[in-house]
Amino acid sequence: MGKQFNHQNINYIEMDLNLINQTYSLMCHKSQNITNGKSTLNDQVNQEQKNGNNIIGAINGDFFNMSSGIPVCSNLINGEIFSTSLTKDEEIMRPCFTIFENNRIDIDNYHFTGYINLIDSNSYKTQINIDSINRSDYLEDTVNIFNCKDNEASTIFLPNNKEDALIISIIPNNKNTSFYNKNLISGKIKEIINDPPNIYKIKNDEIIVISYDKKKALFNNAFIDMDVEINFEIRKSSNYSTPKIKHLLTGHEFILYDNQILPQNYFSRTWSQESTTSKNHRTALALTNRNTLLALTVDKKNDFKGMSLVELAHFLKSRGAYKAINLDGGGSTSMMIREPGIHSLKYTNLPRENRLISNSIMITNKMPYTFDIENFYFHDSPKINSNESKKLNFVCYDKNFNPIDVYMLPNLKLSSNVGYFDSNYIFHPINIPSKGTITIEVNNVIKTYDIEIK
Repeated sequence: MGKQFNHQNINYIEMDLNLINQTYSLMCHKSQNITNGKSTLNDQVNQEQKNGNNIIGAINGDFFNMSSGIPVCSNLINGEIFSTSLTKDEEIMRPCFTIFENNRIDIDNYHFTGYINLIDSNSYKTQINIDSINRSDYLEDTVNIFNCKDNEASTIFLPNNKEDALIISIIPNNKNTSFYNKNLISGKIKEIINDPPNIYKIKNDEIIVISYDKKKALFNNAFIDMDVEINFEIRKSSNYSTPKIKHLLTGHEFILYDNQILPQNYFSRTWSQESTTSKNHRTALALTNRNTLLALTVDKKNDFKGMSLVELAHFLKSRGAYKAINLDGGGSTSMMIREPGIHSLKYTNLPRENRLISNSIMITNKMPYTFDIENFYFHDSPKINSNESKKLNFVCYDKNFNPIDVYMLPNLKLSSNVGYFDSNYIFHPINIPSKGTITIEVNNVIKTYDIEIK
């Protein structure tokens, strides 16, 4: 739904949480299925449609490093952890949007923990905490873990003062190097590099642990072929038994919390003063007192002013929101929906640019297929060359908004007064040149289109 008032262009999708799993569900998409993958929202939607998901709406996701493409904080898609916050202080500031395995949702703070167990020949375990996943930013006295999904080239760039770094290569027993939430990885140490090169290429079958400065000493007793265990967990920060998480994206900050607009000093801790008060493109998610979820974009383009974070908070509260988070805005802000008669999704907001983004949130249609056809749409040009014989592009939907392949329908009838359809439904023009019609019929639904043979 789009609204234009007070020089604002606001688009939002409101989803009834009572109907989740019945009429729709929510999912997240990670571009190219690698940590630093980037692609447009349109490309991400097209990929999920190719995967067989009936996408009816989408918005851009969380913040990411514009140069590396790596999400700024914790990012978990389909149970797989692609990245985490670099520090605990950063993690505390950033709220998360979470979708559980049962498709229920939550907006709150979540906490990452990870560890490596070094298992000696007597089966004694030494536990070492992991500080971050797939974060190549250097931070002293940390232990960081990487897999080949860090980037498309699987290349890690170490800081110049690499003499204070230690690399340990681990080969998982099951050869699967993906990092899944609450999934134990067992393996063996393959190599220990005390003076690593500035550039390290991760192999597809290995996991890399890099420790810096004082944390190097934690691995003094490590040796080649040593057994190791690796485990990760992202859970709610409070003392709470967290259901299994399917998707998790991290917002930059709360806009609303417990029905309260956050004070200015809160925003000043998460943003610069200019970023907080300036009017800009915005993307947000909000829970409302109607038990609905709002996905919202605000545009700053042409004559539209955009909003500051405080203005956005007031607007969301006026719409019944009690908790909301700020997602990536500016040039990333984008929303797409599918409307009747449109086979592909279209942008409903006015993006500042066609930016490549890291990830997105999508709405999938869960209504059952009925094959009760309500209408047809003709997506070919109304003009066809005289030597052009082809299967025409008809699109139709059932009453539950599911796309149906016209050519798979029983009782399909196609006719034309300027051509004919063969047994494979290929249209062959005749009476050249001429103007006429094409008629499509299934059961009692009939529609006629104008056509010109050139």
